[in-house]
Amino acid sequence: MRLVTAAITFLVPLALTPGLLFYYDITPKDVLILLGAAVLALFAAGNFSLIQRLRLSRRGRWYVGLVAGMIVMPALAALSSPLAAMAWNGSNLRRWGAITEMATLAIAFLIALGVGSSRSGRRLLLRCWCVAGVVASAYGILQYFGWDPIIPAYLYQVGEGSFQIVRPPATLGHSDYFAAFLLWPVFSGIGLWCSDKGPSRWLGAVSAMLCVAAMVLSGSRGALLGLGAGACMLLYFRRVPVRTLALTFGAMAIAAGAFTVSPAGARLRARAFWISEDPAGGARPLLWRDSLRMAAGRPWLGYGPDTFVAAFPRFQSRELSRAYPDFFHESPHNMLLDSLTGDGLVALIMLLALIGLGFFAGRRAAKQDVEGAALVAALTGTVAAHQFVVLIAPTALALYTGIGLLVQLAQPREKEAVAPARNPPLWIASCALVAAGLMIFGARIALADAALQRVARSIQLRDANGAAQAYQSAQKWRATGLTADLPLSRRAAEASASELTLPDKAIFARIALAASRQATQIPEQRQNAWYNLAVLEASGENPAVVEASLRAAIAEGPYWFKPHWMLARVLKLRGNVDEARREAVLALDLNAGKDREVKATLGDLLRSAGPPR
Repeated sequence: MRLVTAAITFLVPLALTPGLLFYYDITPKDVLILLGAAVLALFAAGNFSLIQRLRLSRRGRWYVGLVAGMIVMPALAALSSPLAAMAWNGSNLRRWGAITEMATLAIAFLIALGVGSSRSGRRLLLRCWCVAGVVASAYGILQYFGWDPIIPAYLYQVGEGSFQIVRPPATLGHSDYFAAFLLWPVFSGIGLWCSDKGPSRWLGAVSAMLCVAAMVLSGSRGALLGLGAGACMLLYFRRVPVRTLALTFGAMAIAAGAFTVSPAGARLRARAFWISEDPAGGARPLLWRDSLRMAAGRPWLGYGPDTFVAAFPRFQSRELSRAYPDFFHESPHNMLLDSLTGDGLVALIMLLALIGLGFFAGRRAAKQDVEGAALVAALTGTVAAHQFVVLIAPTALALYTGIGLLVQLAQPREKEAVAPARNPPLWIASCALVAAGLMIFGARIALADAALQRVARSIQLRDANGAAQAYQSAQKWRATGLTADLPLSRRAAEASASELTLPDKAIFARIALAASRQATQIPEQRQNAWYNLAVLEASGENPAVVEASLRAAIAEGPYWFKPHWMLARVLKLRGNVDEARREAVLALDLNAGKDREVKATLGDLLRSAGPPR
C-alpha cells in the first residue's frame, strides 16, 4: 500500500511521455490515476474495516459522506449532460471527465485511509510531494533559462524582443497549473524542516526554497497570492519570533530584487510589465460573469464535467469577444465556477463543504503539530490560488489527499483500536469490478493516444502512406473520446503544402480534409473545426460548402470575428453584397480594431461593394 501510494503521489505530477503519446503531458497522468485507483480499489476490497474505523467519529462520517457524494455527482452530471460522451471522458485539453474525477477522489480517499492514519505514512506523503516538487521546480527553472530537451520552447514563450516572457510549465502542461501544484511541496517542505530530522529535514528545506523560486519565475499571480495566504495561516498557528520573520522576508526580498534587476531577470521584468498593463487579470472578470450566465441555464447538474470548452462559446458575450477577439477559453479559470458549470450547484456545495471540513479538522491538527499546520497552510494557499485557475488531475489529487490527511490527523486516537470488520462479499465484488473497469479504460486511452502519436510522427516525417495507414488505424479508438482531428488536420494541410511529390501532396490533403470533417462531429472546439473546414474547402472552389461551414462556425461561436470576416468575402464573391456588408461590419466590430489586416481587408471590401441598397 505504501509503495503504491508513494508511486502515485510522486509520479502523477511528473509524468511526461514525449514521442510516445500525442497528449504527452496529460494522458500519462490520467493513466496513472486510473491504474492507481484500480490497484487501491483491490486493496480496499480486503480492508473494509478502515472505512468502519473512520465512521466512528462525527468528522469521519462527514468525510465519508462528502466524498461519496462528490463521487456520485459527476456521474449524475454526465448522465444528464447534453454532451454525455465528452462529460464521461473529458476534453482533450484537460481530460477531467467524470471517470477521471471520480477516480481521483477515490484515490485521495483511500490514500488518506490507508496511509494517513499513521505519522510515518503522513511523512511519506510529505516527502513524496517534496521530491516531486524539487524535480518539477528544477525543470521549470531550466525552462526559464532556455534549456528544455523535452517541450518546444515556443509553446510557453509569448511576445518578442525585450518584452518576451517565459511561462515555464515544467511537467504540468501550463505555468498556472505548475505554480498551483508547487504550493504543496513548499509547505510540505516547511513541515519537514520543522519536524523531521536527518536527510528529510534538508529535503524539506531544498523543496521549499526551490519551489518558491520556480513559482516566482512562472509568473503566476494566483499562486503567489496562495503562497502569501498559506504563509499567513502558517504564522497564525505556529508563532515565529518577529526577528526571525523579519530576517527571512528581508533576505527573500533582497534576493528577489537582485535577481530582477540582473540580466537574468529580463523576462521576469517583462512579465511584470505585462501585469502592469493588465492588472485586472486579463479576461477573467468578463469570463467569470459569462460563466455565471452559462451556469444559470443548467444550475442543478451543470453541463457535465470538463464540457466548458464545448458549451461556453454559445454563452460568450460580445464584450468578452471584443476585448479578446481571437482568444480561446478552455475553462472558467476558477475552481468553484468550474464545479458549478460542470457538475452543478449541489456538487459545488459539496466541494465547499469538503474544503470547510478540511479547515475545521485542520484547526485542531495545526495546534497539535507542525505537520498539521503545514497541511492547513497548503490547503489555504491552494484554495486561494484556484480562484484563478481550475483543477487538473495532479492538483486535484493533492487537494483531496491533503484534506483527507487533515481529517485523519484530527481523528480521536482512542477510537482507532476497533475489531476488524468482515469484508462483505458485495463490497469485494464491487471493488473488483471497479478495478477491472478502470484498468480497461486506462489501457484504452493509452492505446488511443499512442495511435494518434503514430499519425503525428508520420506526418512530421512526411511519410504520406504511413500517415494514411496510421490515421485509418487510429479511427478504431474514437469511442474512447480521445481524438486529435483538428491539430492533425492542420499538420496534414501544412505537409500537403510542403515540397513533396504530387501523390504525397494529394494523400496529405485527403488526410487533412477527412480529419477536418471528423473534427466537426466532436463538441470540443467545434467552431474552430468548422472554420478550419471552410479554409480547406476554399481551395476546392466550392463556395456553397465554404459558406455552409462558416455559418455552422458562427452558430457554434456567434461572437468570434473570423467566421464573419471570411463569410463576408465569400458572400461578396457569390453576389450577396448586402449580407456581405453586414457581416463585414459585424466582423470589424467584434475584432474591435485590434488587427490591422482585418481593418484593411474589410475596408477594401466595403469600398468595392458600393453604396448600400
